[in-house]
Amino acid sequence: MRRLQDYLTFIVWQAGFAYIALWVVTFWTLDYGPAIFGQSSGCHPDKAAVLFYWSCDPQSPLWIFSTVANTALTITVWAPVYVAAATVRPEAVSLAVPILGTHLIGLPAAIFVTIRVMLQFFLLPRRIARRMQRIDAGELPDSEAAFTPSAEQQTSAATPVPAQRMALAGSVLPRSLTRGKPRAEFGMRGRANLS
Repeated sequence: MRRLQDYLTFIVWQAGFAYIALWVVTFWTLDYGPAIFGQSSGCHPDKAAVLFYWSCDPQSPLWIFSTVANTALTITVWAPVYVAAATVRPEAVSLAVPILGTHLIGLPAAIFVTIRVMLQFFLLPRRIARRMQRIDAGELPDSEAAFTPSAEQQTSAATPVPAQRMALAGSVLPRSLTRGKPRAEFGMRGRANLS
C-alpha cells in the first residue's frame, strides 16, 4: 500500500509540473513567438488554419519548437474552441476528450504542487531558525565541528542503539563496522586437501 501511495504521489507531482510547464510554454509562445518564429526564414503563421498557429519547414531547426508551441496553444488557449466544436462535430470529440482530461487532471495537480512548494518555501525560515537554536543549545555541532566528531559522539556511535527505538524510527539496525582479518589466500587455494 505504501508503494502505491508513493507511485500516486510521484504521478501527481509529475502531472502538476507538466501542467505548469504547459502554461509556461503557452505564455512564452504568445510573448516571444513573433520574435523567434517570425524572424526565421523557414517559419510563418499558418494561413490555412482557422486558428493561429506557427508553421515551420521540416528542415528548419525551429520545426520541433513550433510543434511544441502549437500543441501548447491547442491544449490551453484554443481548448474552448475544440470543446465547443465537439458539441457540433462528432469527429472533434477525439481531440476534445484529451484536452478536457489534461485540464481535469493537470489543474488540481498543479494547485497541489504550487501549495506544497509554497509551504516548503514559507517553512524554510522556521527550519533555519530552529537549526540555529539547536546549534546555540549545543544539540547540533556548528559547521566547523560537523566534520570532526567529538569523543562523546564517537563513543555514542560505538554503543548499539536499542532495537525498539530503531524500529520506532522506521529504519533498520546499522551494520557492524568491524572488519575481519584479511586472508592470505582466496577460498581453498593454497591449503591442503581436507578429504
